Amino acid sequence: MSIVVALFGITVITSAQTLQEVTEAYNKGAELMAAGDLDSAIAELEKCVDLAIKVGDDAVELQVVAESALPTLYFQKARKVLDSRDYQAALLAFEATAAAAEKYQSKEVKETAEKTIPQIYLTLGNADYQAQKFEDAIKNYDQVIARDPNNAGAYYRRGLCYQNLKDEAKMEESYRLAIEKGTANNDAQSTQGAKTSLSRYFLNIGIAAQRAQKWDDAIAAFSKTVEIDDRNADAYYSLAVCYDQKKSWDNVISNAEKVLEIGSSGDRLNAVSYYLGSAYAGKNNNTRACEYFKKVGEGSFLAGAKYQIETVLKCN
Repeated sequence: MSIVVALFGITVITSAQTLQEVTEAYNKGAELMAAGDLDSAIAELEKCVDLAIKVGDDAVELQVVAESALPTLYFQKARKVLDSRDYQAALLAFEATAAAAEKYQSKEVKETAEKTIPQIYLTLGNADYQAQKFEDAIKNYDQVIARDPNNAGAYYRRGLCYQNLKDEAKMEESYRLAIEKGTANNDAQSTQGAKTSLSRYFLNIGIAAQRAQKWDDAIAAFSKTVEIDDRNADAYYSLAVCYDQKKSWDNVISNAEKVLEIGSSGDRLNAVSYYLGSAYAGKNNNTRACEYFKKVGEGSFLAGAKYQIETVLKCN
């Protein structure tokens, strides 16, 4: 006796009990899928595939149809878990989706699942960061990076964690990788965030060293600042001040000129003019020294500039 069964536009003629079992498993899986019972649908369709393999050629058509449906079912299940914000369970569900897609040869589903997993780890890392669980956040960001090595956002946020943990070496490494990856992949937000955080960090280190009159330490920190942010006028100005203390006139001039190039006005412009005058005087270029001292129009440097003009250099 033959049985005719309609399955998604496919007509199957069964002639053996084992093939009938394949058909029944598939039909049951289809019913469960339509009812939204994804777990049970997956179980029945995988049963269908296993039975079809045992039956052989007569069940190949059903096997192919079941295998083509399974990756999508796994993905739908994973999305449902993710929508519930049970992120740990979602990770397991998407890992299972990627494995199923690999097994059943669905490249598109596999790629989508593998792209979703690092985003979940990123979400977990951000939550840990907000809770100031910096070490846990780093573990999650590392998982992102392991799966998506070009994810600039993960490097940037990991840098923030290491900064809070006062691990300067790993902080700097993470920020620099964020800048590198972000620049390469047009992630302007992560790139700028890392640049701002890292340059501000070294600027503050330099200011502290400068106040302590540790000129070499200050110069090292300010130099790192401008390496990261070559438009940081504050750092160039501070470098000019520090080099003035060391009487390194060429370095005073080059850094002061960078401040002028970037743009300066008011008290800062008067200060820069004074330091340029001092540097040229140190190089015995009195003409240029007078030129810059005369540009000091007001503020705390005015008296010193007048003294240089009238008493020391006797400018015309």
